[in-house]
Order: sequence, then structure tokens, then C-alpha cells
Amino acid sequence: MLDLGFRTHDFGRKFDNADQIGEVASSFRKSACLHFAPYKVLDDTPKPMNAKWAYDTRKALNAHGVRVAILGCYVNPVHPDTEILEQELQKFENGLDIADSLGAGMVATETGSLDPRNVRCEDTWTDKNWTRFLNIVERLLKRAEKNNVIMALEAVADKNTLDNPERMFKVMETFKSPNLRCLFDAVNIMPIKGIDDFGAWYDEAVSMLAPYIRAMHLKDYVWADSMPNYPYATGPVKKGNIAIGEGLFPWKTVFGIYKKYGVDNVPMTLENFRPDTLRQSLEFIERTYAEA
Repeated sequence: MLDLGFRTHDFGRKFDNADQIGEVASSFRKSACLHFAPYKVLDDTPKPMNAKWAYDTRKALNAHGVRVAILGCYVNPVHPDTEILEQELQKFENGLDIADSLGAGMVATETGSLDPRNVRCEDTWTDKNWTRFLNIVERLLKRAEKNNVIMALEAVADKNTLDNPERMFKVMETFKSPNLRCLFDAVNIMPIKGIDDFGAWYDEAVSMLAPYIRAMHLKDYVWADSMPNYPYATGPVKKGNIAIGEGLFPWKTVFGIYKKYGVDNVPMTLENFRPDTLRQSLEFIERTYAEA
């Protein structure tokens, strides 16, 4: 049985308390797993988060058969302003400190850009920034290891420090820590202009990263004339904020690749879904996965 669930802020509202989140999530899927970004979805989240709040939140969610699989901590770990960067890193470390009390096995982030707007910036891929990024990963990883929590990184093509499978593999191999893993988003890791030999590219990517994949996002894409975060790119370019099953992504092929390399048993959370079509999205996943 697939371990499916939801990115909580895609329900399109802020909740008064965790009990409400559990009630809504479980109404769509029993035993749902969550990608939970507290400040985006829960009004009573303290700053900083603390263990008691985390435990109470976990208890309220578990009462509905729902759990936090991924604590989403959205930071830019290469922010060019050193003062803001320190705030970002402390925010992530706070997540690592309370993850166990929340019941979350991992704390996840994308890997940012040297442009503070988090858009494409060529300097992001210089050797200088790569060295800086590795030093930051080393700092955060020490905290993850101390707390026995997984630090999960997500690659975003053409924009972030980790923008392709090769760079993700390189950082995993650099540290070789069981506390550093990959959150695999098959749409985000796809180049903005697409790829010619789609099946072979994904087979190689998943084969390479399979030992490190510990969670996934599920969504879809369509072609657009332009995208604000990719001002250099003219259409058609990937618009990757579509509910799964409502776009062009060949999920049957990709689910088959997941099965082939044994990475289909990790938590998979839906992104960019619409509550009014969420049941159809879940049915699409189950049907397409079975056919793959």
C-alpha cells in the first residue's frame, strides 16, 4: 500500500489547531502522511517551536490516524546576506531540534539561490558557492546527527544550488551520512525546458539517487509561455504547479521506474492539489501506480 498524504498548506487555509488538520486530512485518506510546514498552515505555531508544542501537535494529529512524515522548513541555505542566512539556519536547526517530538523522521528544505528572491542566478553554481554550501550542510548535518533526524534536501532544476541529479548525488556522496537524504520531486528536478529522452533520463536519475531517496512529492506540469522565477527562459517552459493527473507528466512511466529501483515505499505527499479534485487525484495515483 502506498504511503500517501498531503502537503498541508495546499488545503488552502490556515487552521486554528492541529486537530482541525487531522480531521481534514483523514477525511481524504486514512493514515495519511503529511508534509507539514507549521508557519504556513497553523496559527498557533510558536517562534521558536518547542518540544511541548510539537508533542501536543503530534498527539492531536495521531488521534485522527495522521502523522507528520516531513517537517517542511523553507529556508535559503545560501542566502547572500549573512545576517538573514544565520536566521535561516537557526530556523532549520530549530526544526531539527523538535522533529522527534513532532514524530517527524525528517526535516526538508530546497537549497536556495544566491539571488535573495530565490530565482535563477548564475553565481549559484560557482565553485565558491558550492564550497560555501557544503560548509552549511556540514553545520546543519551535525545538528541532524545529534538529534538522530534526517536532513532532507530537494533539488529544483535551473534555479537552486542542487539543480540536477548529479549535484544531489555529489553532496550525498561527499558526506555519506545516514542523516542526509534526498526528497525527490520528479517535476522539480526535471529541466525547465524539458528533456528529449525522458524515460532514460529518469531511469538514470532514480538509479543514481535510489540509496538516498527517503520521501517524494507528487504533482504535475503543463507548458507555459514564461515563468516568473525563470526570467531567462522563453516558452515553452515547465509550469510545475499542477495537481497530479491534471497535466502532462507521464506518471505511469515514472512509477514504473520507482518500482524498478525499490523507492516506491517512501512517504509520498501530494503538492499543488485542489481540495475539490483531491479524491480524483488520489484515485489517479492508485490506478496509475497499479498499472505501472
